Amino acid sequence: MSEENVKAPLLQVRNLGLRHLSVSGPAAILSNVSFELGRGEILGIIGESGAGKSTLGNAVLGLLAPEFQQISGTIEFDGRSFETVTAVERDTIRGRRISAIFQDHTSSLDPLMSVGMQVEETILAIDGSLSRRQAHACALELLVRVGIPEPELRYRNYPHQFSGGQRQRIVIAIALAGSPDIIIADEPTSALDATVQKQILGLLRNLVDETGVSIILVTHDMGVVSEITDRVLVMRKGQVVEQDETAAILDTPRNDYTRHLLAAVPRLRISAAALNADNDGGRIAFSETSSGQDMLLVTKGLSKTFSPAGFAWSLGGTKPKFALRDVNIQLRYGTITGIVGESGSGKTTLGRIIAGLDTAAGSITIGGSEFDVEKSGRRSGLLGRVQMIFQDPAMSLNPRMTIDETLRESIRFGGDLRRGEDPAELATMIDRLGLARSLLSRYPHQLSGGQKQRVCIARALLARPQIIVADEPTSALDVSVQAEIVKLLKDTIAEQNMTMIFISHDLAVVQQLCSSLYIFRDGRVEDAGPCDLIFSKSHNPYTRALIGARPHRFTA
Repeated sequence: MSEENVKAPLLQVRNLGLRHLSVSGPAAILSNVSFELGRGEILGIIGESGAGKSTLGNAVLGLLAPEFQQISGTIEFDGRSFETVTAVERDTIRGRRISAIFQDHTSSLDPLMSVGMQVEETILAIDGSLSRRQAHACALELLVRVGIPEPELRYRNYPHQFSGGQRQRIVIAIALAGSPDIIIADEPTSALDATVQKQILGLLRNLVDETGVSIILVTHDMGVVSEITDRVLVMRKGQVVEQDETAAILDTPRNDYTRHLLAAVPRLRISAAALNADNDGGRIAFSETSSGQDMLLVTKGLSKTFSPAGFAWSLGGTKPKFALRDVNIQLRYGTITGIVGESGSGKTTLGRIIAGLDTAAGSITIGGSEFDVEKSGRRSGLLGRVQMIFQDPAMSLNPRMTIDETLRESIRFGGDLRRGEDPAELATMIDRLGLARSLLSRYPHQLSGGQKQRVCIARALLARPQIIVADEPTSALDVSVQAEIVKLLKDTIAEQNMTMIFISHDLAVVQQLCSSLYIFRDGRVEDAGPCDLIFSKSHNPYTRALIGARPHRFTA
C-alpha cells in the first residue's frame, strides 16, 4: 500500500443532506454535513437528542428507512463513493468492513437464539473457512473480552436472561466478530455501569491500537468522549456546528452551543479526604430501625433465585443463583433513594419486584400495608401504587399507539379523565420535558431514543402513583436534557409528595438527585447511607472502586 493511501481518510462524508418525507411534507434532517475519519481513529459525534447523530450513522451504514431521501453530498469509503459501487459490493462493505453497535441492544438480538450461537453464527457468516469448533472458541473469547461472567455457562443463555448492560456487551461482541475496518457505535455504553464502561472503553481503545480499526462513536456522554476519542464532531439540528481534536473541544470550545453542552455535564463532588481514604472495608452507618410512621416503603428479606442456564437445566440439579439475597431497604415519604451497582447486581430485579412485575420471597410494606410479593401483577396489589420507568424505552411503549394516546391512557389510569378531553396537564408535562407538541401524533418508532425515554418519564409522572421506580431514566438522554429532567424529577417529587427509587450507574446524577443511597453487589446491599456521606466518607472498597471509575475530568 502506498504512503498516500495510508494517509488518505478511510471514510469521507461531503456536504451530506437528508430529508424526511411525510404526509405533512418534507423536513430537513441533515444539512451540509462533512467530516473525515482516519485509519485507526476514534471520532466522537455529540449533540442533543434529535440532532441527527444516529441518522448520520445509519446513512453511512446504508440503513436509512425509505422515507429518508438523500438530497446532496457523497459518502466515500476507502476512496470509493457508495454511489459508484454495485449493490453486492455495497452490501459486502456495509456488512463486513463496516459494522455497527446499535443503541437499542434488545432489538439487535434474536430472542429465540442463545447469545453464544448469535456470536458464533456471525463469525461463520463472515469467515466460512472456520470450522464450527473454531467459531465456538472465537465466540467464547469475544464474550470474555467484553466482560461476560462465566462465558462457558452463559453461552447457552438467551437475551432475556441477561441484564441490560450485559446484553449491550453481547452486541459489542457481535460487532467485533468480523474484525471490521470501521465500527459505528451508537451509544454503546449508555446501559453500562462505570466500572464495566471503563472496561469496554479500554477494550475499544486497545482494538484501535492493535488492529487499526476506526470507530465512529455516537454518544451524549462527555465522560466517554474525554476518555477515548481523538476528535469530536458537535451536531445541532442536523448541522455540524464545530469539529476539532478532543482536547480542543473540551478545553477551549469555540461555539456557544458546545460550551452549553459542557456546562451541563454533571460533576461528581468528592472531597480530598475521600480520595485519600484507606480502603478498610468500612460502611456508613445507616439507620434501618425507624418505625413505619416516616417510612413509605419497607422491604424485609427480599430474595430471588434463578436457574443459571434455564428451566431445563434446573431439572438436572443445577444449583440456582441468587439475583437478590436478603435485601432490606427503606424509603421515606417524599424522598428519592438511589440504587447503584454494576450490571447484574440485582438493581432492576429489585425494582421489578417492588413494582409487582416479578415475584420473590420476603415482604414489602407500603404505607403500613403488607403486600404478597410471592404473587405478581394485580394479584400482588402493587400495580397502580407503583409505576416503573423502564431502562429500555423502545420496548416499554406500545408501537401501535401514538404518543398522545399513550399519555392520555396514563392520565386515565391515574384519575378519571374522559376520552377526548385535552388536559392542560398533558401539555404542561410535554413542555416541561422539552418535547415538541407535534410529537404527540407520532408513533414510538418515529422518535429518537432520548425522546422515547422522556415520553416514558411523562407517562409515569402523569399516573400519579405513590412510588416511582426509575430504572436508568436518564441513560438515553443528552447532558443538557438530562439536567432539565433531573430538575423536573426533583420538583415533581416535592410538589406531588411522591417517592422515587432511582436506579442508575451515573454517580454524578445520583448525587444531584438522591438523599440516600444503596449500593448493590451480587444481589446484596454492599453499602448504604445518606448520599453525601457515601461519597465523602465511605471506606468500602467496592464503593470507592465505583467512584474511582468515574472520568476524572468531570469529577470536582
